[in-house]
Amino acid sequence: MDVIIVCHTEFGFVDGKKTIFDKKAIQGVKDGVVNLIKLAKQYGAKITFAVCPETVGFFPRNTGHEIGLHIHPGWEEFENSGYKWHVGDQYLKEHCKQSSVSSALQDHSYPEQFDMIKTGKECLKRALESEAKVFVAGRGSLNNDTIKALIQNGFTHDCSAIANKKLPYFDWSKLPRICMPYHPSQEDYQEKGDLPILIVPASQTIFRMAIAPESIPICGFSWFKVCFSEYYRQNVPVFHIFTHSPAMVDSYCLSVMDNFLSFISEYDNINFKFVSEINEYPVGNFKTDFLPYLFAPNKEIVKTILRKLFIK
Repeated sequence: MDVIIVCHTEFGFVDGKKTIFDKKAIQGVKDGVVNLIKLAKQYGAKITFAVCPETVGFFPRNTGHEIGLHIHPGWEEFENSGYKWHVGDQYLKEHCKQSSVSSALQDHSYPEQFDMIKTGKECLKRALESEAKVFVAGRGSLNNDTIKALIQNGFTHDCSAIANKKLPYFDWSKLPRICMPYHPSQEDYQEKGDLPILIVPASQTIFRMAIAPESIPICGFSWFKVCFSEYYRQNVPVFHIFTHSPAMVDSYCLSVMDNFLSFISEYDNINFKFVSEINEYPVGNFKTDFLPYLFAPNKEIVKTILRKLFIK
């Protein structure tokens, strides 16, 4: 099994169960990236850092890991737990024309998306001396125009997909929960085709909970282990973990990542890879195995199940 770890690199900090993407919290990049690199070294893991252009002044140089591009368009205000912050990218805000404040790429025209992607890639190349080939869309939001713009700008891999889920700002509902990397079609980015870019969906537990340390307070560490075992037993060839750099400043999230990498490393034939090293795999018929999840719940999981069953 190939294991990839994608770190969405942006400002912020963790407050209890919430990640607050406060742009004044530079430690979310400056310290979070360094902490994750140190942890990866213990297990021989490889990290693909999807870097927001506005963060490059605080991103460590010569990390030995892969650099990709992460874009949050617009300039939209959010509020949670008494905090207020803006989602967007200050660098792109100053250097690109954006006709909408929306933080979802799908709400921006093709010319605007192309310009943001091109400008962001050039920023990373100039500041970090790296030619980004991997892309992550902020909030998982993209559309056919995004895929076209990525190909035109030389990107080979996209890690934005949150499979089998649809929200107002993104749609990945056509993908199965256990979804392998695929080349999208020109007509529909959710359908298989022959475009020269590979979409690599994130791995997830049942109820579509992402395999990210930030999810642990909701689904519990036991479900992380169950999910990995579920993939491994079926010979699923790739497992995609992601996190946000602010989480890697939080001692709890960092310890979760440490424990999970330790758990994964106990399995045979595990290959840590950069995203750009991933290719399309043979088609597999993978199924959800509910039983192990039901025997490994915590109180948060029970609450989630009850909400799913009884709350409309």
